[in-house]
Amino acid sequence: DIWKGDTAMNVLKSLGLGFIAGVIAAATVQEAISWFFVHYWTGWDAEPWSLRPMPSLLIPSLVLPWMIGNGITAGLWGALFGLLLGWKPIGMMTIRGAILGLFGPALIGAFIVVPYLAGKPSPLIEGDVGQIVPILCMSAGFGAVTAWFYGLFSWGRLP
Repeated sequence: DIWKGDTAMNVLKSLGLGFIAGVIAAATVQEAISWFFVHYWTGWDAEPWSLRPMPSLLIPSLVLPWMIGNGITAGLWGALFGLLLGWKPIGMMTIRGAILGLFGPALIGAFIVVPYLAGKPSPLIEGDVGQIVPILCMSAGFGAVTAWFYGLFSWGRLP
């Protein structure tokens, strides 16, 4: 039974540490990459570290400041990453995290989140490179740093 003994504690530890790692990665690296694209890329106008109220991605009727809503969503992604990476992270955590970031938040962000927030079709469908490149970079950076922090927090291991 998964909820007995050490296994249950490892699952809870993975969820908790993954959540924390995801929140930290979103508040730092993901927003820093967004800042870079705002200042050095044509077509990206998302305000980094914004406290502008936005509908929650999880509960659309709930309006939260962007950083809080994004932090919760990133924490949930981080918790999932923690389960996928395992309680004892091994291997190249940064690369594994970047791949998870590209296949999880990037694809979901590009096909669901951005169209929902912008009220228009996905930039991938429209071929809008000004939106696609920042989404891919922020998601890969988010995944890499989440995995890096998760490895550090859960096993004291740097990548």
